Parts: sequence; C-alpha cells; structure tokens
Amino acid sequence: MSRKIFFSIIFILLSLFNFFILRTLVFFDFIDYNQFILWYELVSIFLLAPTIYFLVEYVLGKLKENRENIKSTESLLNESALISKTDERGRIIYVNDKFCEVSGYKRHELLGQDHYLLNSGEHPREFWDNMYLTTTKYKTIWNETVKNRNKNGEIYIVNSWIIAEFDEYSKLKGFLSVRQDLTELYKNFDLVEKKSKEVKNVINAINKSNSVIEFCPNGLVLDANKNFLNLMGYTLDEILGKHHSMFVNEDLEDEFNCEKFWGDIENGIFKTGDFVRVNKKGEDVYIHGTYNPIMDNGKLEKVLKVVTDITQSVHQKIEIERKNSYLEHAAKILRHDMHSGINTYIPRGLKSLKRRLDDKIIKDLKIESPLRLIEEGLSHSQKVYSGVKEFTNLVKKGSKIEKQIYNLNSILKEYLKSTAYSSQVKLFDLGNLEVNESLFCTAIDNLIRNGLKYNDSKTKLVSIQRINNTIQIVDNGRGMSKEEFEEYSKPYNRKKDNKESGSGLGLNICIAIMKEHGFNVSSEKLEPKGTKIIIEL
Repeated sequence: MSRKIFFSIIFILLSLFNFFILRTLVFFDFIDYNQFILWYELVSIFLLAPTIYFLVEYVLGKLKENRENIKSTESLLNESALISKTDERGRIIYVNDKFCEVSGYKRHELLGQDHYLLNSGEHPREFWDNMYLTTTKYKTIWNETVKNRNKNGEIYIVNSWIIAEFDEYSKLKGFLSVRQDLTELYKNFDLVEKKSKEVKNVINAINKSNSVIEFCPNGLVLDANKNFLNLMGYTLDEILGKHHSMFVNEDLEDEFNCEKFWGDIENGIFKTGDFVRVNKKGEDVYIHGTYNPIMDNGKLEKVLKVVTDITQSVHQKIEIERKNSYLEHAAKILRHDMHSGINTYIPRGLKSLKRRLDDKIIKDLKIESPLRLIEEGLSHSQKVYSGVKEFTNLVKKGSKIEKQIYNLNSILKEYLKSTAYSSQVKLFDLGNLEVNESLFCTAIDNLIRNGLKYNDSKTKLVSIQRINNTIQIVDNGRGMSKEEFEEYSKPYNRKKDNKESGSGLGLNICIAIMKEHGFNVSSEKLEPKGTKIIIEL
C-alpha cells in the first residue's frame, strides 16, 4: 500500500469520526446545532469528496489490473497447457484449443464423452483410484505423469494436475485438469543420451569397486573386468568362451546344478548368495555374488554377475570358530577338572587339618591367620568357580541363566567380605531381585573394582543404592562419560594414555552378564569428579 493511499484512508476515517462525534453531541443536546457546525460539515464533505473519488478510482484500477492479470494468466494457460473440465461422473464439459490440438479430437467429439475415451491402458486401476482418493477425499491436487492415447491411437505423455471441485454444500461438482505436453521431451534424444551416460557411469562405478563377469545363458564367459581376473588369477584370453563352471569345485553342490536357480534367472529374477569358487591355483575363494539377468523382450540375453570377495571375512569367521572351540574346551576343563580340587579335595584337606589341630596347637604355632586366609581364599575361589561355571553355561546354544529371588545386600556382602576392598564399599538398601547369584555378584564386583582402580582420589569410595527401577553404582574417581563408556565397553578397547594395566575385557563381560538378565547399563560423568553407573532393571 502506497503512503498516499494510507494517508487518504486515515483522513477519511478521522473526518468521519469527527462528523460522528459532532452529530452525537448535537443529538443528545450537549451542544446546539449552529452556523459553525453547518459550515464545518460542508467543508468536510467538500474535502472528503476528492479523497473518496481518489480511493474509488484506485480500487477500480486495481480490480481492472487483476482482471487483466487473470485474463493474461488464462491466455497463457490456454496457449501452453491442455485444460479440461468434467462433471462428477467424468463426462467432459469443457476443453480448450490446446487439448483438441494434442488429442487430435475436435471439440464436439469430446464434449459429453467419458474421459475414458483418452485412456491408454498403460496405467493400472490403482493409479486412477489414487487420483480419485487424493482429489475427493483429501481434497488436494493430484500430480502425475500420464500416458494418454490420441484419436489416431498414438500415445502422448502429459504431466497432469487434477483437482476436484465442490459446491457450497461440499458436494462433488466435477474435476478440473491442467496438463503439460511432455511427448516431445520424452522423445528427445538428449534425454536418452543423458540416461545412457548415467547407466554407463553406474556400470563404471560397479566395475571399479567390484569384480564383474558376464556370460551367456548357456554359461559361456563373454567378458570379465580386471578385478575379477585378479581375484581368480586368470587372463581374459584364458576364460573367454569357456564355461563358467570352470570356477566351481566339482566336489561341491553348486547353483549350476540347480534347475530352479537357472529357471528363475531365465525368468528375469536376480539371484544373490555366498559361494565358494576355485582360482587358477586351485585355492578356494569365498565370494558374495549377485546374478543379474539382462533381458531383451522377455528373453534372457546374458547374465551379469557382480562379485565381492569375502574370503578374508570367511577366514576370520573360521578362526573365531576355531578359537571359540578352544575356549569351550578350556571351559570344560575348568568346570570338570578344577571342580574336584576346589569343591572336594581342598575342602576335605582343610577340614581334616583343622580336625587334627586344636586351638592350643594353632595358637602355639601362630597359624590362625594363615588358616583364615586359606579358608577365605577357598571360599572366594568357590564363588569365582561358581561364576565361571554359570558363565560357561551360556556358551551352549539356546541356554538361559538360572535365576531366583535374592536379597541383594546379603549376597553382595557375602561376596565382598573376603575382598581387600570391602571396607571401601557402602551398600544402601537394595531390596530383593531375581538374579543369578554368581554372575550378578561377579558383574557388580567388576564395576566396583573399576571404580576403585581408575581412581586418583585419596579416599577411594564406591556406593551402591537402588533408586526407583535402577541400581546406581557411584565412585569418586576420574569420571567416565556416556560416550566413553560405550567406547570402552567394547572388548580390548582401552584409553591410550591409561596408566593402569588390564585388557578392558571385564567391562564388556559385565555388560554381557547384565544383558543376559535383561538389564541395560549406562554411564554418567559426575561433577566435579566421579562416575555413576546406572543399571536399568
């Protein structure tokens, strides 16, 4: 709005306001209607007349400008777009000249006809159901690229915008469609060339990062890239025209002997999987391969196979399985062979020794402390053995830990009483909880030892309390953030400048034990120092 219009409106409003005030005062006999008021009204009208005329002229000018803009827009649309209207049943009630030109029909041939007259049959029923739902139920504009058929039966392509029209009672009146002709654009050679380059670039990218081989439907090699040749140790001349089965170990069952596999390939269904191949030296090569059928008019023309070398990861998996078997065997030795010593021979020997030594002999020999240490050491070893036994049980497939309800204060006090750091641990009321006693105590003990070990405070302390549905273990050490906790929870992952010894495996095992219980573990760094380990029950 211009300043002239703004001040004109303000002047009119003020004049009308003053006129209203004077008339009100006269009406209620607050003042007399005199010569001055008469002249004031005449002058006001005289001044208002040109201002009102100016505003009316301005408004009429804007309306004319808007009509011209609308007319220009309609003219532009009529020249550049295909416009049509239908009633609520889809019968055509209006088309513009551009619509007639592109469709090939004359106006009288279209009016009254169902819009299905132009249907190409290229789109499924769901395509048009979506249009109807979008425009009538959600009352929004539907926009899609549509293939129609002209009077000569030829396909023409349009970008369509369709909106439903409703009356004042929200009853469907019909549909308005505006379309842009894209037929020539789709026929444009430059676009095809661009798409061709894009496909070529994709293939080049695949060739750079993967091993690729092509072969005929009968399995004869057509081509292979450098990566594939390096992987298998051949030159291109050595494999061209040879059957692809030359890379397959004859002693192993393979997809080349599977009729369903090749039946799917011939039907255009790509296949993927892990396979074992044999290189030129006779060595096994483990690959992840994708068989991509290249079709021509529904007929298999050739097969493009994209290969990823997974030999290293397979060997790593084999190595892990080998080491796991060693660990499992070691666990069996620990559980069976150490069981007799820890739970039978040593307890019997200690019991027999104490039966032969009365209090006087023990006092005279001054062996009270050694005997107590032996008893406490044996008790602690039995607890550790029990934890190891429970933990090794988890190696079995489908195994679950055995749990029962314990008073947490009782089992933790019993577990910690033989440790050198029990006095540095403060236990609040932890209540009862269903846990595996040995594993739970082992995990909590690991967190306590971490809190004391990585602690530069003069007074090293750890407190354990239960708050709502969590157990919180708080120390006054260096502090460990949530991010650091997640990093150091990985096996054998430790801080570079850490001065204490250790593998970093304990925290990882502790978290694994808690997960077996269904608990989540996280960390929070406290200010000015300290760590809060939170176990969500």
